[in-house]
Amino acid sequence: MFKFPLNPVRLALACTFTFSTHSYAEPVQEQDSTLYIGEVIEVVSQHNKTKEAQLVGSVDIITRDQLQNEHVNVTFDLLKKIPGVYFSRFNQGIISTDIAMRGFNAEGSMPHTKLLIDGIPSNLHVGLNEMDALFPMEVEWMEVVKGNHDARYGLHNLAGNINLHSRRDDAKEVELLVGSFNTLEAQGYFGDVQDNFSQHYFVGARKTDGYRDHADLEKHTFAGKWFYQPSDNTDIDLVARYFDYEADAPGYLTEQAAQDDPTQSADYARDDSGDKQTRHISAHIDHDVNNHLYLNLKTYWQQFDRHRYVRYSQQSLQQERLEKDQQIGAIATLGYNISKQWLLTAGLDYQGQDNTNQRFVTEKKQRIKQSRYWDFTYNNYGGFTQLQYKGEQLLISGGLRADGFSGELTNQLNGEKKDINDSGITVQPKLNVLYEVIPNLNLFANYGVSFQAPTGSKAYVSDTNNDYNLSKNYGYEAGVKWQPFDWLDTRVSLWQQDAKDELTQKTDGSGDFENLGETKRDGWDLGFSAYLDDTWSAFGSYTRQEAKLVEPGENQQASQGNWLRGVPEYTATLGVIYQPIEVAKVSLFGHFQGDYYVSNVVQDKRYGQYTIIDLAFDYDLGWGNAGVRMNNVFDTYHEYVYLVGSETIHSPSDGRAINLSLSYRF
Repeated sequence: MFKFPLNPVRLALACTFTFSTHSYAEPVQEQDSTLYIGEVIEVVSQHNKTKEAQLVGSVDIITRDQLQNEHVNVTFDLLKKIPGVYFSRFNQGIISTDIAMRGFNAEGSMPHTKLLIDGIPSNLHVGLNEMDALFPMEVEWMEVVKGNHDARYGLHNLAGNINLHSRRDDAKEVELLVGSFNTLEAQGYFGDVQDNFSQHYFVGARKTDGYRDHADLEKHTFAGKWFYQPSDNTDIDLVARYFDYEADAPGYLTEQAAQDDPTQSADYARDDSGDKQTRHISAHIDHDVNNHLYLNLKTYWQQFDRHRYVRYSQQSLQQERLEKDQQIGAIATLGYNISKQWLLTAGLDYQGQDNTNQRFVTEKKQRIKQSRYWDFTYNNYGGFTQLQYKGEQLLISGGLRADGFSGELTNQLNGEKKDINDSGITVQPKLNVLYEVIPNLNLFANYGVSFQAPTGSKAYVSDTNNDYNLSKNYGYEAGVKWQPFDWLDTRVSLWQQDAKDELTQKTDGSGDFENLGETKRDGWDLGFSAYLDDTWSAFGSYTRQEAKLVEPGENQQASQGNWLRGVPEYTATLGVIYQPIEVAKVSLFGHFQGDYYVSNVVQDKRYGQYTIIDLAFDYDLGWGNAGVRMNNVFDTYHEYVYLVGSETIHSPSDGRAINLSLSYRF
């Protein structure tokens, strides 16, 4: 049973840290459960708002007024203002950061978050999210859905999903930045919107020496988007993107070395580095067949390449790792307005992957022998149907999603071939309910079943390795969204996710999985939106959570009731925006995290707790914006910690940094 913290200081902090801003816009009076960070606009109404079922639960949207002046090494950092999300900051070159929520860890051991960019799946085969191709200036808004009640997605949609939407407005601007650690950045956006045709281009480049020694980073991206409207009922879109990223890796330190000098690199890692590339092209068609029937089609090709040299400790050998993920896919969605109250939605999707994964034992980047060469296909096909009723006070939608897999793996080192695990069709029921008790007071609840699909070699079976069933995850959430005043929005929810036969990737680098057993994750979220007046606004959140081994199996009874590794006991955010005059703005932001265990078995010490404060000043020059940003104002020490054998390895995160930026709008 989840224990609520009764400490009055913690309760006071919870109340203080749970604000989300409606910055410079009046709250949207809608029958929903969504909270906004940033200006409340109709971000979901470009074409098909009335043709999609409404999500009910912990849905958060952050808009461009909170994103446009951010400057980050990794795009994940744009999500740090979202309630209930947290990060593992490896800080090891191209393997830098991953995100987690709902009691899962962000270490890549269990794929659990679906990422989409402009509606296109953007997870690597292993489930890691790849969003670095988007710079802050190109992002229009971001939506995070927590929980497993969303029927639209199957693969990786275990704890929720993230949707990034790029800009398509009529604007032209450039921006330059200089900052700490010899950081240089340039961004440029060009958008031209005509009656039935628009074109949009973005170019970005960033270079930095990094906070730690041997942590140089350089990345470049280019994107082009073209939108054609042959009639009032049809949109045809084409999106193309190229991105490359090169970085050195400073390696992991002992606990004492990290405390003594967090900026140093490990001597054994002096030859560690890597590069990654993303290539993407997709076509999108939106068509209103008539006043009741809407059709959306997407098709895409993309390739993610990763190449790196890595060494984890003085005792280990250096490895060269090469991964190529080539993905093709298609998504079709149909919306049918049966009547004013009834909406039927349905969809089909397919993603085919043709991948290779190679590893070599190396010394100073010279190959000694090859230790892995997998050549494999991994195909996911699925679909959903959902029926929604929306009356004056009641909204209820129920649906089913089904997913299946095909593919085979060839071990090129020994010629062994294996077929993908044949678990048949996995059916996942979903249910969303919202009831408006009185205007501006909504009760909501949802239920969902999702699945965990292994990746890599464990996804395939041979004659000596029998088939197994995919692990199912059962999620529940109930809450209240209340707007007691025009300037204040609030949301509170309780949630739980249970699983049996949960799998986790082994930490020995083999690519194999092991069965954790039965797990339980639960917690509660608080969220508030406050737009006090034209001068003051604030945003924030507080999430408390537990993630435990309920029944680990007969051979692991000593770990029964233990916390799962890498899951902080709480996360919180706090933002305050002060705008004394129309052209000047001061923003204060705090991100807070509790500590976590580094092992499911050894639980004698915890790591990871921090309080980070950022400060920003922006001045609107009329023709552009001048900005000063100070990240980690108090130079707080924080780190990522991982257990290898019986010893922990440590990767310190960035200390204080100051950036100066200047933009020009044409």
